[in-house]
Amino acid sequence: MKKITGVFFTFLFVLLQAQSQCTYVLTGKITDAYSGEPLEYAEISLKDSNGKEIYSAKSDKEGIYLIQSVCFGSYTAEISRSGCITGTFQVVANKDITVNFSLEHRETEIQEIITLGKASEKVKTLPGNRLSKAQINAYSDTNLGTALTSIAGVNALSTGNNIVKPVIHGLHSSRVPVLNNGIRQEDQQWGVEHAPDIDLNVANSISVIKGAGALQYAGDAIGGIVLVEPKKLTTKDTLSGSILTSYLSNGKGGNVSVGLEKGIKNGWALRLQGTYKRTGDLSAPDYNLSNTGLKENDFSAQLGYHKKNFRIEGFYSYFGSETGILRAAHIGNLENLVNAVNSREPLVINDFTMKIDVPKQKVQHNLVKFITGYDFDFGKLNLTYGYQFNKRKEYDIRRSEFKDKATLDLDLTTHDLILDFEHSAFRGSNGKTGISYTYQKNFPNAGTGVSPLIPYYEKNNFGIYWIENYRLTPELTLEGGFRYDYQKTDALKFYKKTRWAALGYDKKYPDIIINDTGLSYLVNPVLKFDGYAATLGILYKLGMANEITVNYSLSSRTPNPGELFSDGLHHSAAAIELGALDLKNEKSNKIIATLRSHLSDYRLNLELSAHYNYSKDFINQIPTGAEYSIRGAFPVWQYLQTNAEIYGVDVMADYSFTPNFIFLTNFSYLRGNDVKNDIALINMPPLKWVNTIEYKNPRWKNFFAKLSSISVFKQTHYPDYNFVVDIVENGQIVSKLLDISTPPAAYQLFDFNTGFSLDITNDNKLNISFGIRNILNTSYRDYMNRLRYYTDETGRNFIIKLQYNI
Repeated sequence: MKKITGVFFTFLFVLLQAQSQCTYVLTGKITDAYSGEPLEYAEISLKDSNGKEIYSAKSDKEGIYLIQSVCFGSYTAEISRSGCITGTFQVVANKDITVNFSLEHRETEIQEIITLGKASEKVKTLPGNRLSKAQINAYSDTNLGTALTSIAGVNALSTGNNIVKPVIHGLHSSRVPVLNNGIRQEDQQWGVEHAPDIDLNVANSISVIKGAGALQYAGDAIGGIVLVEPKKLTTKDTLSGSILTSYLSNGKGGNVSVGLEKGIKNGWALRLQGTYKRTGDLSAPDYNLSNTGLKENDFSAQLGYHKKNFRIEGFYSYFGSETGILRAAHIGNLENLVNAVNSREPLVINDFTMKIDVPKQKVQHNLVKFITGYDFDFGKLNLTYGYQFNKRKEYDIRRSEFKDKATLDLDLTTHDLILDFEHSAFRGSNGKTGISYTYQKNFPNAGTGVSPLIPYYEKNNFGIYWIENYRLTPELTLEGGFRYDYQKTDALKFYKKTRWAALGYDKKYPDIIINDTGLSYLVNPVLKFDGYAATLGILYKLGMANEITVNYSLSSRTPNPGELFSDGLHHSAAAIELGALDLKNEKSNKIIATLRSHLSDYRLNLELSAHYNYSKDFINQIPTGAEYSIRGAFPVWQYLQTNAEIYGVDVMADYSFTPNFIFLTNFSYLRGNDVKNDIALINMPPLKWVNTIEYKNPRWKNFFAKLSSISVFKQTHYPDYNFVVDIVENGQIVSKLLDISTPPAAYQLFDFNTGFSLDITNDNKLNISFGIRNILNTSYRDYMNRLRYYTDETGRNFIIKLQYNI
């Protein structure tokens, strides 16, 4: 045993000593920030902590630089060229690194941090995480919500596998705006079963800002913001593209995504991209999940002209999907729900099919964006116009003449106009200010045979913001900002007289009745809201390897259309949803403190974040009982206001045992309380811990292999909203407890992924990868899946991906 122990420690010592060898390579391309053309004779130098130059190189005519034999450690890199502004960034040499850099011509300071080959954004006091293009490609067969769960503090609220919404620090939907290429996505996001209508493959990077302080984009982002950003157009005279395809064993389908980009020397550039996805019924370990197929068609085009200080771009994207809803989740009444909850298997199990039947959703989303800008000596001015048209149809199981008609048919049109100005750095200060205007119209199409859940409305929103950050010292940066929003919503809605009286509206709002149709009132509520948001943060650097950020955010969220106007049966949710016209703005106070640290000569990288959010008049959708109608009995979910607190901890860390072996871990703990009623908040994510061991070797044709463990603990802090219902059993009416509150058991999953690259030509490369999700074919149910009452989650899935770059 002593000999074995001695050999082990000798091997470990030799392994760690290998990290001290000067064998690493730093390479990349230096380009013009405006034209995208390569810059020759740009100089790059690596300096130690004392400012002494250790390595240097110059870029060639293609803009390529190469520094070899770099020793393990951290350096400050400087890139300079005549007529350009010197850029500085930090380099951590614990592996071969590729860093591309763009130099600007105007006088502004650019600072980035390169760690493990990744670049951060400009200095901010809000914690954020970013998915790179390579990480996005790994999730190309899934969706935006699923991809974001790889970030600590981000979970998913799902309706099956294909309808997934991101949850940041316990909040989702209207509390987590999604920005698609700088335009706020408007796609009926109020619904918990309405996923973001965005093609994941159009993104070059996806960023998550875990806080309400990103005032440039929204003042109501209580949970955080998701930024989906396409690749910047290049005007270099070149033609490039890629084809990415996947095959999935679970669902017996796959996807293909094709992109093509052309740059022209005179300043023009064009990019085209398209995606097609098709899968059939998914399967749990023990049975088929009937009617869970997916069909998706996406397309995007981007055209731009860039010439020195002037730029203009146009962008168009189309997203179209048809998504099956688990057949066993169609609940006609509470009796069916009781039987489904008490059954360990779905009540409907059919053979596998590619066909998508009812219940299902059909969605089409169109986005058009135009942006133009000019760079002055004193700053940048941008004008942006956005147009969106979203058509959503939801189909239920119906009979007679309504068999093929949607139960929900909504057209949502949105116009955005945004004017931004970012001033140049002045005495350590830089900032941005802007104004925005949004007009939105929701039109419920007639002919569905049911009253529309969301009525006709027109909404006008005006916003103004200002953010500024000031570097007091090289170590200390302050950031602050303010935003004001005014919103007016003008709606037309029918209320049944019985519902109108039951809600007390006959006494509260007698003046808004404009027509009496006999059984119903036609009312015209005009609702006005003022929203205020502010942020204050500090960033303090503790040497080169550590920094602390603290950010306080005040935000105000206006009730969304679902919360205000819902009144009746939501067929796809099999529930009666009741909104309230008298809801007030949510007011949130959130503080986030984050420590980022690089230890053991940057072999250990740690990010620890703690957050606390107190919301006054928090809008909470909770089950309040049952309601009986001619279609049966349905649970009633009502929007009520309370005071709430949500707090937790996020941890992300990675440790490089050697330049090739790395261990990664992320951990998130969260707790939510209804302070007014002294109970837990509903639908709060349980504790999750993800661990990954990964091996990479660029010299072996970019070979990699990684094994991940996903541990989700049982949610033990939850409210009890169970209630007793009367159902017919053996010809008699009996009372039964409907348990819709108790969370499912904890579970652990294992995933594996490996791949390599083949050089087809000097410029073309083929990437091949193979993965297995849920290796052990574990049966489990997830607390954050709305279909957990009816079925287990999906079982083992083999995935093959091919990517060819041209």
